Formats: sequence, C-alpha cells, structure tokens
Amino acid sequence: MTGMAAVQITPVDPADREALLAWNALLRDGFNAGREAAWWASEESVLARYGDPRPGRTSVLLVAHLEGTPVGAAGAEADPGDPAEVEISVLPEHRRRGVGRALAAAVREALAGHAEIVQAETYSEAGVGFALAQGMRLGNQELRLLREMPLDREAMAGAASSVPGVEIRTWHGACPEELVEDWARLTTQMDADVPMGDLTRPASRGEVEELRRDEQRMDDQGWTLVRGLALLEGAAVGYTEIFVSRHDPEILTQDDTLVDRAHRGRGIGRALKLANLENLRAVPEAAQARWIQTYTALGNAPMLALNRSLGFRETDVLSILEGELAGA
Repeated sequence: MTGMAAVQITPVDPADREALLAWNALLRDGFNAGREAAWWASEESVLARYGDPRPGRTSVLLVAHLEGTPVGAAGAEADPGDPAEVEISVLPEHRRRGVGRALAAAVREALAGHAEIVQAETYSEAGVGFALAQGMRLGNQELRLLREMPLDREAMAGAASSVPGVEIRTWHGACPEELVEDWARLTTQMDADVPMGDLTRPASRGEVEELRRDEQRMDDQGWTLVRGLALLEGAAVGYTEIFVSRHDPEILTQDDTLVDRAHRGRGIGRALKLANLENLRAVPEAAQARWIQTYTALGNAPMLALNRSLGFRETDVLSILEGELAGA
C-alpha cells in the first residue's frame, strides 16, 4: 500500500510477534512524546490482546516508512455498529512531512465497510489541529490527573470517610457471583451517564455473560481488577475500579467511579475511592507503582473537586474527536 509522496505504508501481521511489538513501540513513542508519566500497553498485554481478539472486531495495524525508516504508526479497531477507535502517531522529528496524512488515508481505506464513524484521541493542540484538518470535529475533552505513589498511610487515614448505612465491599479480580448482577447493572448505567460531549456512544455491553468474557480477557492480558461496590440497605448504589498491570505496574489507572443519581451528594463516591485505594495495598504489584492516573470531564466539577482532595493534580487534556469515515 502506498501513501502520499515518499511515504510507504505497510500493514502489520498481528501474528508476527516481532513486528507487532515494534509497531506497538512506534505507536507509543510518537503518541506519548513530551508527556509526563504517560501510560502505554505493555508488550505482554499487546501480545495477549491480539492473540485472542474480540469476536467480530476489525483491527488495522499500519507502519509508515520514509526511505526505509519507520517513522509513524496507526492502529484502528472497529466493533460492529460502534464507532471505530483510531490512533495515529508520528515520531516528532519526522512530522510535517505528510506521514500523518498518509496514515489517515490508509486507515480510511482499511476501515471501509467496517465502520461509518471514527473517533480519535490526542493530548496535543497539534493533534487536534491535524484531526480537524482531516474533517473531524471536537467531541469531548477530559482532564488527565496524576497522583504520586506510594500512598501516604497517615494522609489517607486523615481523609478517611464513611457514610451512615453504606457498606463498601472490595475485592480483586472477577466480580463475586452474588454481586455480578449489580455490577453489570451499574456499569450499564455508567455507559449511559458518563459525560461524552458530542461523541457517539458505543453500544452498552452490560450483560453478565459479556462482563465475564471481558474479565477473562483482562486477566489474560495481565490486568488485576481492583474493585469496590457501595451497598445501601443491601442495594448496590455505586462502584469504582482501578486497573493494575502485572507486567508493568508503574502507572495505575483509576477507571470508572459511579454513584446512582438518587444517592449523590452524600460522600459515597469519596468513600468508594478511599476504600479502593486502601484495597490496593493487598495487590503485590501495586507496591511498584510510581503513579496513579484518572480522567475527569472538564465540566464535572464535583468529581474534579473529589480527585483534587485525594491528592490528584492535573497534567494534560485528552481531546476526543469524531467524524464520518468518508469525510475524516
């Protein structure tokens, strides 16, 4: 496949271990250039992910070369009926030479017939400008926040909170059988409630069977799921989750935190987060972590205030853009 001018675009066979890992490193180096404590998927996770792909998913892996030298990469994944997720990355010293445009054109060609909408993420103004020039529009922005690890026991003890009548259950790994229906219901609610600006929402996958499959895939890829559930008079009203990579635990990810709308403003989210941070102590790999990161929509003032009170600071802005495949 040939791109613009002297740029050569070649596909990567995910079954080729060496080529797959080189593609992942190239995508990482371009995407994370200049960023502080920027997470990226480990080699082990990438091998497991492409070794057991999600049924029905279309994956596109591309490398760009200039005069035989790899200078950029692109990745795209499309599940039936959902927007395709696209990442395009060019090494800083090779930018403004048409590499990104060539990769974008090759991605569009490869996704034809597999998706109608594409979404892309960037942490830079230049990345936003590139996507806009490709016909995309800004759909949503989130702050990425970091907190240094390890946790300060005394500071966390001083921040501890409990909510009358609320029990916090915590565990590691797959959801206990007696809680899985509640977990599935709340994650489905999260899919509907999470602020997404003007982005097209993917289809909800909150069914228990799908949840169990995702838990197994995460475990196969080397993730420990660190979880907490809030129960009010026996009814589940909120949850939170942290991801710990057993292969590369330097940066932990505080993922979703949700409290049912009817019970917000009572400190349940704070109690959940604190209990789950304490829950981290029982995960051996978490002791090696230097950072924990989380994301919060720019307009979500209550969650931003909560995260700041727990020691998180703002580092950069994630911009998510969207466009029609034919026009992107």
